Amino acid sequence: MLLIYGLQAQSILNDKAFYDTLKTHKIYGRIGFGLNVNDDDEHKVFLLQDASISKATSRHLFELSNSLYFNSNGTDQASNRFMLFARAALNRHKIVNNKIQSEANFFPEINTTIAYDEGRGLNYRFNGGGGITYSLHNNKWMRLKIGTGLQYEKESWRIFEREFLPALDTLSQSSKDKLQSAFGINEKGNINKDNVRWNNYVQMVYILGEKFNMTILGMVQVPLAVPYDNVYNVPYFPVDNKKYPRFTLEVSANFTITRHFSFNAKYFIQHDEGQISPLANEQITNFTNGLVYKF
Repeated sequence: MLLIYGLQAQSILNDKAFYDTLKTHKIYGRIGFGLNVNDDDEHKVFLLQDASISKATSRHLFELSNSLYFNSNGTDQASNRFMLFARAALNRHKIVNNKIQSEANFFPEINTTIAYDEGRGLNYRFNGGGGITYSLHNNKWMRLKIGTGLQYEKESWRIFEREFLPALDTLSQSSKDKLQSAFGINEKGNINKDNVRWNNYVQMVYILGEKFNMTILGMVQVPLAVPYDNVYNVPYFPVDNKKYPRFTLEVSANFTITRHFSFNAKYFIQHDEGQISPLANEQITNFTNGLVYKF
């Protein structure tokens, strides 16, 4: 049996018409997913899911989005990943009788991100913090804003392939203690670290007619502390204590087909240099496209 159903969603943050017509206490959202169940020789599951919801009050805007990629097929599991993003934009607007009376040029934001990436050895990354957003330009065709702030970051990186992890259990306690003291590797084969990053971004949302939206998001996250302290530098675990910034670029295009369906294409690239894990690629790219259901 082979069942294939494909949809892909964009974040609600990328829709200019949504921002221009906010209504209080109504939940808006977009959802997309792809599912492939193959039972010819062995049970295999492939799942791709992306969703986002948003709710406005008379003064604030709350947004939540997540994406998931899961594949149960052997080595393809290295592509498994998950991301959850939540944001609260405070005092960004004033809505009276479901009509926007005014929008603030400056407003504070609070945000949280949780991420997992099996292929890069990222067990988890937690970012939480806030900042100030400034609306540079807003007219019928375009919204342009910039933001800056601080984020606390806590990460756990897997150093070894999973096939090697059972061998760690055979080591003596003294050997495990030496791994911890020399390289920061704990008994589970992970390096845990935390930092504070200065987060800066620029976002442009552009609309052409009633059907086409394009969003460009650029982000630079600069660490304020050196990533590794008192860790030995050896060829297999090269330690570079430079404060490498993390660069992110996302370009998303959305074409409306009907009231509830649209077509979306999204390109994502991130450069994340300086990780000690040999599994962590410095550059990540991703391209997705498909149908979106809006509600």
